[in-house]
Amino acid sequence: ERVAIVGPNGAGKSTLLKIILGKEEPDAGEVSFMRGTRIGYLPQESEAVGNETVLEIAVPHEHEHDGQFIAKAKQILDQLGFKLSDHHRPARELSGGWAMRAHLARLLAEKPDLLLLDEPTNHLDLETLLWFQDYLQHYPGGILLISHDREFLNRLCTHIAELRASRILRYTGNYDEYLEQRASAEATMAATALAQ
Repeated sequence: ERVAIVGPNGAGKSTLLKIILGKEEPDAGEVSFMRGTRIGYLPQESEAVGNETVLEIAVPHEHEHDGQFIAKAKQILDQLGFKLSDHHRPARELSGGWAMRAHLARLLAEKPDLLLLDEPTNHLDLETLLWFQDYLQHYPGGILLISHDREFLNRLCTHIAELRASRILRYTGNYDEYLEQRASAEATMAATALAQ
């Protein structure tokens, strides 16, 4: 499933992702996963970069001798708009958007079971965005994402989870279908209230 979390600013969308990741404690309840589930997270603001190069971000230490992983990471860097000459550039020389793309390359090469993406399209140009959209449409794992890009949500999502008044309402379909279902539900509720 490819699920978008939607809701007004301040509703707690990013906080919900952090709770799922165990980075923040929930007020109540618990988060559980099947044993061995691998989770990948792309935060809204790019993680700080030190002295590592673009390629060192895309290929973490545990994969530095894995020829297949390295080839996959290099291919994804290429698709995300990096030139071969960029691979050995220190990431600190890059803008935040380009550093985010290097982290994204690592994430996509690792192919976690569940991808958590917080505003992943913020720094992508149209060509890269279209490639990324297509890649995610064929992604074998689950995707839980936050995005304000309506077109992206329409092309990608199979479900919408609306965070409203501290509750999650789940809808099947893309963003436009969610809007139709929500309007229909609200009209039914209004008619019921009038009848009473």
